Amino acid sequence: MNKLLFFLFFITLISCSSEEETPVQSLEQTPKPETTPAPTPTQYTLTVSSEEGGSVSTEGGTYDEGTTITITATPSEGYEFVGWLGSDETERELVISVNSNITLSPIFQVVQINETYYSSGEIINIEPVIFYDRELIINGIKLVAAGDIGGQKAVPDIWIYKTAQVFKLLMNKDSDGIDSEAQLNMIKTLKGEIGWHQGIQTGQRIAYGGGDEYSPNFLTDNGKQSYEGLEAFEDNLALDDMVWYKNIDSKGTGDDDINEILEHTLHTLHRFGARGGVQGSTEALNAESEEGDISDTSVLLAMKEAYDNGVFDIEGYGGDINNQDAWPVMLKEYQYLLTYGMWDYSEFWDGGSLSPEWNDNARTPEGVLANNPLGYELFNTYLKPVISKPSKEILRNMFKDNDQGDSGYTPD
Repeated sequence: MNKLLFFLFFITLISCSSEEETPVQSLEQTPKPETTPAPTPTQYTLTVSSEEGGSVSTEGGTYDEGTTITITATPSEGYEFVGWLGSDETERELVISVNSNITLSPIFQVVQINETYYSSGEIINIEPVIFYDRELIINGIKLVAAGDIGGQKAVPDIWIYKTAQVFKLLMNKDSDGIDSEAQLNMIKTLKGEIGWHQGIQTGQRIAYGGGDEYSPNFLTDNGKQSYEGLEAFEDNLALDDMVWYKNIDSKGTGDDDINEILEHTLHTLHRFGARGGVQGSTEALNAESEEGDISDTSVLLAMKEAYDNGVFDIEGYGGDINNQDAWPVMLKEYQYLLTYGMWDYSEFWDGGSLSPEWNDNARTPEGVLANNPLGYELFNTYLKPVISKPSKEILRNMFKDNDQGDSGYTPD
């Protein structure tokens, strides 16, 4: 064997020997790196329960540590939220981080209504007589009735009691839809204890027939000054218009009497009470143009919509919707008519209609919603929660033709 062949044979032999000593490992035989399992999160239990008087937005559950939960407590009608059992927080909406087992319960309590605000007084004499010779306090309002003066007969006691009973029916705290807290604020406002006419109690004047039935007419500036002490007496009360006994325009029917008392008691409540009941109503129901600019108040915008849509006719008030001097009168008439529509009370009007002053298409809540939606919203937001709707049957038992019917009024 020559040297070249021997060298090739030797190289081949070494190569084969090396391959036999180094086995090939498959992928399946390659060891996998060890992994550390994720730790199980710590969990805690949140338990939320609610007793009588309200509800909560969640009953809780089991949550990972650090989870943020929002809980809202909502009081039922007639109750108020006062705090949490299991927390020092005092807000109804509670945001917590679950880092331990937690048990919470909202605390609700009955809204405390001071019954002294709901008062049904007796008729008492005014001495000395200052045109008015009797008064009666009903739910913060002082009713004052004209005596035998100025050539006119005295208003009979029964009419004073009927007026008082209507106010009582209009402020029934147990009526459906009444917000007891807001209605209490209305009565405090009427009383002059809080609100925009604070310090001046609301009054309701009651007289016989009409201003011209008195000589001199006590509604004129000169006439008022002719009755000693009258001007100063009235200056101490927040007054709107009159409730007339045997209104000179009345036909002597029970429905006429219902309209007479309801229209003018509503004027008083809308102006001096409802504007102060629901939160935000002081601005929304502002009809006092002498106080400043009321062009953007909710009540004015609702009235303008009613006018623009042909619901409310203002020819009887000058015919100019932009006459700011006429706004207070327009607004009080608008609110009264709106209330009649929302109560479906048009049947008390002669023939069931007051057209064209109030369009027949807005005599029902459905009609108001379709033709004066801003008025519909205004009523439900600011008037319905504080002024209760009297039963038609009760009203017709109180007011019957030819001055008949029983007031049903009971003093405290």
